[in-house]
Amino acid sequence: MTQFADLHIHTHFSDGSDRVDEVLAHARENHVAFLSITDHNTVRAYSEDGLRQADEAGVRLIPGVELDVIHENRQYHLLAYGVDVHSQALREVCAHNTRVQEESNLSLLRCMERDGLRVSEKDYHSYAIPQGRGGWKLLNYLLDTGLTGSLLEGTKYYKQYAFDSNKIEFVSLTEAVHMVKEASGVPVLAHPAEQIPYNPYEAEHGAFWQTLDGLLAAGIAGIECFHPLHGFGLQRELVSLCRERGLFCSGGTDYHGSFFNKQKQVVGGQMIPASLVQGLLSRCGL
Repeated sequence: MTQFADLHIHTHFSDGSDRVDEVLAHARENHVAFLSITDHNTVRAYSEDGLRQADEAGVRLIPGVELDVIHENRQYHLLAYGVDVHSQALREVCAHNTRVQEESNLSLLRCMERDGLRVSEKDYHSYAIPQGRGGWKLLNYLLDTGLTGSLLEGTKYYKQYAFDSNKIEFVSLTEAVHMVKEASGVPVLAHPAEQIPYNPYEAEHGAFWQTLDGLLAAGIAGIECFHPLHGFGLQRELVSLCRERGLFCSGGTDYHGSFFNKQKQVVGGQMIPASLVQGLLSRCGL
């Protein structure tokens, strides 16, 4: 039987809706043998309990995390695989990113409160996200105060108040790549077509590929070739690029459970045979 891999999964420890045990149950049901939980800026899923649950589910778990990074004044996502989750440097980067992200959310909330919207910074600080919903704290708070009818609707306020994630002081790409390697991990560029405008008809050396080259020059060791937002043509080109340059191929569903569920609702839904990412699996000791 073909073994499948899903190396991009989010749980309730970041903005996913599912607990670790629920994700592992989905993986087992969908014949996913190799899994990486890559929560945003946290490795809390890799507790002793989480590792035990993976063993009980018969799923091979690759320690991972998805970091927000800044490069040339733009935000990107960097996946880190096989990292030492106890690395102090890794935990400091995660803590920094979490702090500056929440500072940005609080700044937006204060603007809304100043304008007379039905929000309160005092209430927000004591608010807790309901279990099983997903999303981040501010989106949940706006939903429960009645300002939005859905979690994703809350993102309109970021645009309305001109809050640009490219201006958040996340760790730099170069610093993050160095830290991941120091933590024995493999830095992999996440879903490039989600963050770099891609035109399938552009020239081989067009803007997408030039931007990608600039990112790879920072020392990135692999690319997430397989992703719900990548068409088959782009997947093929990215795999070819990885083979030409000796980079690792990765891929996954970017699963968030009931949050962001339009294309990413099934663990293992990309149906990625483990053989297509075997280089990365081997590098991570699997």
